[in-house]
Amino acid sequence: MMHNHERAYIRHPADIPLEVSPASQTVCAGAIRNLSRGGLSFSCAVPYSPGQDVDLVIRCCPNPLEVRGQVVWCEPKDGGFEVGIAFYSPGDAYQVRMVEQICQIEQYRRDMLAREGRDLTIEQPARE
Repeated sequence: MMHNHERAYIRHPADIPLEVSPASQTVCAGAIRNLSRGGLSFSCAVPYSPGQDVDLVIRCCPNPLEVRGQVVWCEPKDGGFEVGIAFYSPGDAYQVRMVEQICQIEQYRRDMLAREGRDLTIEQPARE
């Protein structure tokens, strides 16, 4: 099911590990599925309620990023749930996008080392 708010932004696919921890539940380990200017969606084993505040932690970089968001939708998907989060500030959205890019560069570096034995600097995969 598509939501009107899902079409508001150009989406950037991602598969970045994410920890979500609302005050009333234990931490859910999920993966970011889509990232946009206004928020993100992630997969998780437990449902979240629209309107619920959540703390998000992305640990794929040396310095984990922590931001707060609000659940805007939650739908069953593949035996779990896909949850849509809206960021509270454009600055949070910008930080998450920068971390996504760093995570993708790091993944590319690891892939090139494993596949081709190439040990790239941080600048090389960014250029490639």
